[in-house]
Amino acid sequence: MIHAHECDVLVVGAGPAGASTALNLLNHTKLSVTLVESSDLQRLRVGESVSESIFPILDYLRLPKSHFGTGCFTPTQGNSAFWGSDKSANRHAIFAPDRATFQVNREVFDLTLLETVLNRGGTVFPRTKHKAVTQLQDGRYVVEVNHPEHGKFAITCNYLVDASGRNSSLSKSLGASVTQHDRLTGVGAFYKSDSTSFEQIQLIESDEYGWWYSAALSDQMVVVTYFSDFESISKMKLNRQSQWQQHLKHSKYMSKRVERAHFIDDNLWIRPAGTHFNQFSHIKNYLPVGDAACAFDPISSMGLGFAMTSGCQVATIIGNATSPANFNENSHIYQQDLARQFEEYLGFKQHFYHKEQRWSDAPFWAKRQQHVHQVA
Repeated sequence: MIHAHECDVLVVGAGPAGASTALNLLNHTKLSVTLVESSDLQRLRVGESVSESIFPILDYLRLPKSHFGTGCFTPTQGNSAFWGSDKSANRHAIFAPDRATFQVNREVFDLTLLETVLNRGGTVFPRTKHKAVTQLQDGRYVVEVNHPEHGKFAITCNYLVDASGRNSSLSKSLGASVTQHDRLTGVGAFYKSDSTSFEQIQLIESDEYGWWYSAALSDQMVVVTYFSDFESISKMKLNRQSQWQQHLKHSKYMSKRVERAHFIDDNLWIRPAGTHFNQFSHIKNYLPVGDAACAFDPISSMGLGFAMTSGCQVATIIGNATSPANFNENSHIYQQDLARQFEEYLGFKQHFYHKEQRWSDAPFWAKRQQHVHQVA
């Protein structure tokens, strides 16, 4: 190890969940906070739909909407869903019942959160991957990390927050039990139009093997994603551009949206989008947030709001920890609260997928319409 770094709280992952944890700690405590992020923060991010309930969360973090600039939150003009029928329906329930929705520029949003973390005294190490974690007898953690230029070094912390997302290896290495409910996977691409403007709507279209989703990220750019089980994507070779585009051509409505547009990048992006739940409360001085705690099907549009609120909740637990017993008690309460939210989500998920009966015998739809089992 070249050198050691010490802090009160180490957050692994600098997305909205990790940044919200850090901001809440920096706003309300005197604890030192460090974030490590494996990416270089420069990749093109997939936009996300949120309801107006995101703004009270930002206000709580002392980040008013105006702080993000004029182009970060674009009002959605409508939602069209071809789900359960060949007729278009305005399905606000997919995204946010009876509330206005916005398309978020995730690049601006994420970087604004991190800039604020730095401005308020936090430390951020980008392009830094965690390699190994050891817990000392006094409860502290020593996390070995690696940076491509600065090499390996160790970070010692009193509390460890896992904001590393759906593929968190950190929680499993510490002994957490993750229950995987499905292996939904998204394969997508960004399209650009040089001649026409994309309508600011979100479009969903289901088929026998899964469902398509698209949203305008700007007047000239749209993201198109196909969601199906990992096994189906592999079998149908939908991770290949030619096969993915051929499948898109078979869609009745999605293909029309991009018929005058072109790929921005020749490569498709592939991301896990499955449902899982993390049992972690037996691990001392460790708390997961966002997708590392529990991950939701993107049809629920719970991702960003949940990421930030769970980060705020965990920061409050750490900030109010007066003893190991106090921390453990609040960790159990947090676990129970997550379980309650997750049960409600599973019911919603089953209810929504049950609305599509045209391919109810197809493996993708059949497994999502089965009876929901409790988490714990």
